[in-house]
Amino acid sequence: MSIASYALKRPRFAFLAALLLVLAGLWLALDFPSTEEPQVTVRTATVLTLVPGASTERMEQLVARPTEEAIRSLAEVKRVKTTVRPGFAFSYVELKSEVSAQALPAVWQRLRNRMAEVQPGLPQGATGPLVDDEFGRVAVLTMGLTGQGYSAGELREQARQLRDRLYQLDGVERVSLHGVRDEQVQVVADVAALNAKGLSIAALSEALAKRNVLAPAGRAQVGGAEMALTVSGDASRLAELAQTPVALPGGGWLPLGQLARVERVPQDPASVGAFVDGQAAAVIAVSMDPGLNVISFAERLRSEVQSLIRALPAGMELVPITDQAQIVTKQLKQVSQVFLETTAIVMGVVVLFLGLRTGLIVGAIVPTTVLGSLVVMKLLGIELHIISIGAIIIALGLFVDNAIVVAEDMERRLALGEDRAAAAAAAGKTMFVPLLVSSLAIILTFMPLVLSRTETGEYLRSMGIVMAIALLLSLLLAVTVTPLLCQRFAVHHAELSRMARGVEALTGWYRGKVRWVLGHKTIYIGTMVALLLGAGWLFSHIPSELMPASERKQLQMAIELAPDTSGNTTLATAQRISQALNERQRFPELQSQTVYVGDGGPRFILALNPPTPAAHRAYAVLTLAPGATHEQALQRLRSELPAQFPGVRFEPKRFSMGSTEAGTAEFRLSSADGRSHAAAAERLMTALQALPGIIEVRSDAERQVMHLAVQVDQVKAAAAGISSAEVAHNLERLLSGEAVSQFRDGDTLLPVLVRGPLELRERIEQLQAAPLERAGGQGRLTLGQIARVELASQPSVLQRVDQERVVTISAKHARWTAQGIVDAVQAPLGELQQDGQVKIALAGEIEEGASANNAILALLPACVVAMFLLFVWQFESLRKSLIVLASIPFVTIGAALALKLSGTTLTFVGTLGLLALAGIIVNNAVLLLDAIDEARAAGLAAVDAIEDAAAKRLRPIVMTKMVCILGLLPLYLFGGVVWTSLAVVMMGGLALGTLITLGLIPALYAAFYRVPAPVAKTTAATAS
Repeated sequence: MSIASYALKRPRFAFLAALLLVLAGLWLALDFPSTEEPQVTVRTATVLTLVPGASTERMEQLVARPTEEAIRSLAEVKRVKTTVRPGFAFSYVELKSEVSAQALPAVWQRLRNRMAEVQPGLPQGATGPLVDDEFGRVAVLTMGLTGQGYSAGELREQARQLRDRLYQLDGVERVSLHGVRDEQVQVVADVAALNAKGLSIAALSEALAKRNVLAPAGRAQVGGAEMALTVSGDASRLAELAQTPVALPGGGWLPLGQLARVERVPQDPASVGAFVDGQAAAVIAVSMDPGLNVISFAERLRSEVQSLIRALPAGMELVPITDQAQIVTKQLKQVSQVFLETTAIVMGVVVLFLGLRTGLIVGAIVPTTVLGSLVVMKLLGIELHIISIGAIIIALGLFVDNAIVVAEDMERRLALGEDRAAAAAAAGKTMFVPLLVSSLAIILTFMPLVLSRTETGEYLRSMGIVMAIALLLSLLLAVTVTPLLCQRFAVHHAELSRMARGVEALTGWYRGKVRWVLGHKTIYIGTMVALLLGAGWLFSHIPSELMPASERKQLQMAIELAPDTSGNTTLATAQRISQALNERQRFPELQSQTVYVGDGGPRFILALNPPTPAAHRAYAVLTLAPGATHEQALQRLRSELPAQFPGVRFEPKRFSMGSTEAGTAEFRLSSADGRSHAAAAERLMTALQALPGIIEVRSDAERQVMHLAVQVDQVKAAAAGISSAEVAHNLERLLSGEAVSQFRDGDTLLPVLVRGPLELRERIEQLQAAPLERAGGQGRLTLGQIARVELASQPSVLQRVDQERVVTISAKHARWTAQGIVDAVQAPLGELQQDGQVKIALAGEIEEGASANNAILALLPACVVAMFLLFVWQFESLRKSLIVLASIPFVTIGAALALKLSGTTLTFVGTLGLLALAGIIVNNAVLLLDAIDEARAAGLAAVDAIEDAAAKRLRPIVMTKMVCILGLLPLYLFGGVVWTSLAVVMMGGLALGTLITLGLIPALYAAFYRVPAPVAKTTAATAS
């Protein structure tokens, strides 16, 4: 018994099951888990190591190399990228895509173990290696806490309190703080006063270390009770710290405040900071537990935030920076519009062909399938986001075909005089296998995407899964619910609808064209092959990119000062930039902005990749004003900011939808000797800058920076009784400060630093007179007595990829894609690599795109074989299966023409449209071949069977493909840039591909089965 017959015998059960499916979907839709983008496993961690005072090259030799070797010992590691600066080494550790999310904690723990093994071999005084494996966490809401007149410490303390309160909200996974400036207590020595009393800076350090303590002092037993002893000395106020007694050499003591200035200040030099609309801020980022609806979660979060705002101290404000829920709400509103428009178009086309009653019966499959798909998506843990929602819309135009074919076949049977119940059962039974094969063929074309293990594949994976759910569910409904509804409500129309009559009028013309094709099959097939080759040539001239730029109404901007700029200067400059951007008259395109220093801020979208931390870099997130376009804002920023800040390099750009920047070509240069590639990079930059229309060319290499080399005369130093280590320790204490204790303010611990006068580090000519103290306080001398201070240069930065030095050049063009830029410099690229010394690899978008495409191509043969076996199972014929497969490539003719004529770029999503076309277009072949088999089984000759089958299947094929094409129109017009390429590919491929295959399938059948050319009707009549 077929499924259709079973449903017809138990109609109440079938209707009730469909109703329950609809109700469950409606209930889930009220609070379905939703996010802006798919949840993608970020297989990247960072490793940070600090060695104060080490040069760039020493950091490379003593820190970067052993760290990289230890990282590389993990079999799961795919790539290691390291940035080396003076005293600083920062590595990105990327794992292979095969590593599952469940295996990540164990891998990161092994990475920590490896770093712990490396640590003893690092230079003395090294901090780290520190591993951060929460690099990829995405925040759903970020806020800036500002307060005019409040200190950095007060902002930090309030931000911590807010963080603690937010953690109490259900659904909060993590709350992180960014741009929070730590404070320190510094004791600035008065050298003149110390010299007058015969004291050294070390005496201040010793006094503080002995006094300001919180240490155990034993326990006492009193009357059977045990009591702990505490010893006073822990200062709770700065005034108490300033009263610390400092012993004098000749006896007596003086309070610390008479020998030094005690003050509480922000960390110096500054390492991090943030500014929101020109004001110093602490940024709070909230991440959500997976599996929640971001809109409902955000409503609860905003309600909690409002209560927190009311409790803030006077003058403090908590302002929103990014809100993922607003983006998702806008997306859902946009998608709802597209969905309704698509549904209306599909219903309209069906009604025009089949009439109102049958059209409504077919249309009933749309909400049932969509709501049922939500139920299955929930069971599989698939959330609503830009990809899964788009997949439902694309599938809408496809899954309605199943009901159309069943309803149309039943109407044809009613016209032949069959009983209603028998017609319904036969329509569901006979159409089940062809529709199953067609649906599975479409699903198989998406299997390479579903099985792909690249980041891009994981990002788009839900597209294939959701389409499979919708197609299979619609097939089940089409052969059960649709026959039931048709049996009860459908009527045979004595007259066809006007649209159907129009198609029927074409049937006679089409039959004649099929006869002509059968008589000239070699010419027709040869012409189609020539057109296919032309389409291949056309594809090679169509611009391509991985993913389009994001439509998000925000911009990002990297800010870079001179490589030797201090953190304090960068912080001050960043605040001035933020204040300038806040001038609405000069920048009317901006609504708000946040500038981060030393910290790229929270990751609020998956594709965010802020610059690697450095003292001379800042990073800005800019929100556009209503009505402003990205291009307007970019032009304003590029013209205004460099004029006001001539020594600063600005790089404003749009966000990307992939993990790499859209439209940017990246060239990674390396060399065997580790040096030759630097000169090659300069030549490549010159070639790129000479290209007409180039917007920007940049290099991650930086100029050399100066440093002060203290050349110690070892003989004089030995005679003076002081070592190089003691010289370094003295200078470190004088210039940067020596942490000798901690100042406890509630639950906050602030380091207490003893340092020399601040002006000493600002006037290097005074260094020769810097006082040095021998170990144990055995006398003093000046630096100039044993050493000289010289200016020397060193690399500002060294970039390394997979244990090799590299330089990466990136370029962006006004009109060209990344591949277009690469194509334009093929000649210089060849010249630079001619001697084999320099290697140039394409990185960024092109590298990621190649990885994604290669992953698809690697799995495609297996899917083609599976599809072929599917056709063999249906037809029990190798030749018919080969006919179906042979027809697939010809859909690219229409796709190539559509892309070229519309000027649309082929994206990776557009490439998936080509795969989808392959599955969809086989439906034409399956229906035609199935009808030919029926006609031949009825006793018709091969030629007549082909003509009869083509004429019989013309109307359902035209109707279903028109539904698909018109159903994609709203997605093309209003669905967003991510779907534009796919919609163009599919509409063009379906339109022209359907016309081609309507002639190609009969021609291929005649060629494979050696059907002789038809005899002209006039000749046949004369002979008779």
